[in-house]
Amino acid sequence: MPTKLEFTTPEGRIALTISDAQFMAYDAGEVALQSTRDFVERMRSMGLGELAERHASLLAQNQVSVMELREAREDAETLLGSEQERGVIAQRLMPRLEALRETITQTQADMRASVERLAALSAACHRALHQVPGYRPPARAQR
Repeated sequence: MPTKLEFTTPEGRIALTISDAQFMAYDAGEVALQSTRDFVERMRSMGLGELAERHASLLAQNQVSVMELREAREDAETLLGSEQERGVIAQRLMPRLEALRETITQTQADMRASVERLAALSAACHRALHQVPGYRPPARAQR
């Protein structure tokens, strides 16, 4: 059985293998950018699936909001071509845009908090690894 490091993080006390701690300290951010699925699967295997799933959910919500904004812009452009349709913009499109603005604002705040949680966990893993006598970070982490 691989050696586990047990240490305190902002998420509470956890025990991770050196490999998992290295992943969190040096690779999780890059993997999350390349493949949300791989990131979530790896985090689940480490017992941190809830944190990863929340982050993935926020990323997906952000993508949906961007698509909805594009649709609203296209609708507005279509309606602006007609003088009598301007009232429709005020009645139908403006409330939709305001709701989207609120959703985006909340999603951005939640994403910021999620990234801060992941960064704090990464930093805690980094500190824990450096408590291991003779530990050296992988070469890719020293770039």
